Amino acid sequence: MLSSGITYLYCKKTSKQSAGNSLYESESVKGAVSNDYSVYRMNSYEYIRPVIAIEKKEEADSLLGLKSKIVNYIKEKKKAGTLISASVYLRVFHKGEWISVNDTETYYPGSLIKVAGLLTYLRMEELHPGTLDKRLSFESQKEIIPNQTYNSKQLEFGKSYTVRELLKYMIAYSDNNATYLLNKNVDMNLFLKLYSDLNLTPLDLKHKDVKMNIRDYSTFFKVIYNSTYLSLDHSEFAAELLSQCDFKEGMLKGLPKGTKIAHKFGEMGDPTSRQLHEAGIIYLKNTQYLLTVMTKGYDITKMPGVISDITQMTYDDLSKNTSIVE
Repeated sequence: MLSSGITYLYCKKTSKQSAGNSLYESESVKGAVSNDYSVYRMNSYEYIRPVIAIEKKEEADSLLGLKSKIVNYIKEKKKAGTLISASVYLRVFHKGEWISVNDTETYYPGSLIKVAGLLTYLRMEELHPGTLDKRLSFESQKEIIPNQTYNSKQLEFGKSYTVRELLKYMIAYSDNNATYLLNKNVDMNLFLKLYSDLNLTPLDLKHKDVKMNIRDYSTFFKVIYNSTYLSLDHSEFAAELLSQCDFKEGMLKGLPKGTKIAHKFGEMGDPTSRQLHEAGIIYLKNTQYLLTVMTKGYDITKMPGVISDITQMTYDDLSKNTSIVE
């Protein structure tokens, strides 16, 4: 089975905890800024209701042409047998405009969920300064860590690393060994609180793997870019780590050389199908946008090309869209 391992490790460690712990319950409150917008707030504090995001209610008319191209492309790839399904979410930050394709389907996020682990550790640092400088030793592990198709740098047995270094291995190199070590020492209450604070579907701790739809997952990247969950410095640190992701087979191939992007990929699979996903904040001139692509198919080696094509299609369209690019 192809897997990042973190979903399994997080769920295994929390299997004896209750997902409905009232201490960490929160909800999203919608309130109209105008008839076109909704406000999403945390509800986990006594006196304040922090804003998580302000969203336009409807998809942007200016992006519907691009959406049609993406929909037709996915249909062609499904007909050719490359895809079983795919979902796409696009949000242009400074305009607040968005489109989504097949946003109700759920997927196994795989290594994408490591971004949630990153947010949790940075929250731990805010509550307990010095967390990032704590050293952890990588000795032999008891759990089996699943292999990945796309591997990069990995920890070495017998060496110790700071949490800061481990976060880089987990995010930049998607190293499952670093994820394993971080998971052993994570504050699982804060991890669960992250989901409840952001009004995401609670983890089903009875199952090894959890699923997410594309819009829910994109929330992690939104709160990093908008700095609506962590401090400014820690949000910047998170985005900087994501900019060092060395996966080059997906979004990077669909962008002009040198384009700045903060991104993360994830893979998952079983004997009958494979899943490959990527999410990234892409910096186009004075415009920044979030693109998340989730794919399911039979041959994982063909799915990076799908992500690349959708990325290029989106970049080219936005580059020429004078109502979007400033």
